[in-house]
This record gives sequence, C-alpha cells and structure tokens, in this order.
Amino acid sequence: MDWFTGISIVAIAAGVTISLVVLVAVGSIRRGLNEAAARQSQQIRKLTETVATISQQQQAAQTRIQQLTEANRKLTDDLSALGERLTDADTVKRMAGTIRLLH
Repeated sequence: MDWFTGISIVAIAAGVTISLVVLVAVGSIRRGLNEAAARQSQQIRKLTETVATISQQQQAAQTRIQQLTEANRKLTDDLSALGERLTDADTVKRMAGTIRLLH
C-alpha cells in the first residue's frame, strides 16, 4: 500500500464522516421545524376555537341588548301612558272641585 492509497482512504473516511454529520444535522433541524409547525397548528386551532366562542358570546350579548332595549321602550311607553292618565285624572278632579265651588 502506497501513500496515495492511504490518503485516499483517509479522504473517503473523512467524506463519509462529514456526510453523516450533515445528514444528522439536517434531520435534527427538520424534526425541530416539524415540531414547531405542529405547535403552531395547535395554537391556531385553539385561537380559532376562542374566536368562535367569543363570536357566540357577542351574538348572545347583542340579542340580550336588543331585548333590553325593547323592554326599555315598552316601559317608557307604559310610563308615558300612566302619566297621561294621571294628568287626565287630575284635570277631572280639578274641574269637579271647581264646579262644586261654583254651586
């Protein structure tokens, strides 16, 4: 075995070693990226569920606000009608009292 064959064997061994190191590094990086993508996908799913829940709560709140607004309007109408009846009753009493005074 001459010196050229020895150098060739060492060069081949070094090349194989470097190739293995590169392959292991690339595999590790790829695995890390896949795990990060899986975590992000899970976070996106959770955020989507949270947004859906908040949207439902907002719709329920809007419905409740509309119901309360309608109830408030009805109470205002009832209060106005009651005020008118009281005013009419006061007018009738005053007129009756005035008539008694005159007779």
